[in-house]
Amino acid sequence: MKITMTAAIHARWGHRVEGLIHTHAWMVEATIEGAEDCSMVHPADDLEDTLTRAVAHWVGHYLTHEDVGPWKGLTPLLWDREPTVEEVVRQLWKRLDHELDGLIEVALVESTEFDRCRTVRLAR
Repeated sequence: MKITMTAAIHARWGHRVEGLIHTHAWMVEATIEGAEDCSMVHPADDLEDTLTRAVAHWVGHYLTHEDVGPWKGLTPLLWDREPTVEEVVRQLWKRLDHELDGLIEVALVESTEFDRCRTVRLAR
């Protein structure tokens, strides 16, 4: 058996998908696995800080694979691929995998602020 711990943070940034630039209040989650008898899987505050650092450079920007200039005070960050939620969660995994021993899942939740919610998970 294993024990897991999930931590989550909230952050806001934009992305351009199918030509539409828009922002979300995202919830970013990471789940870490530890031994069943461990006293602590990972310090929660440290995990939250790691998540905050992982997305800090996206805040104040919109992610795009084609620069169309500033939008509503946000500047573009160019990616090689269209920044769908699936691609964002893949990039997030790449940022976290080398920092977090026992990482088994990364999730990205689009806000519920518009009467809907979507979650994309990438798991080991």
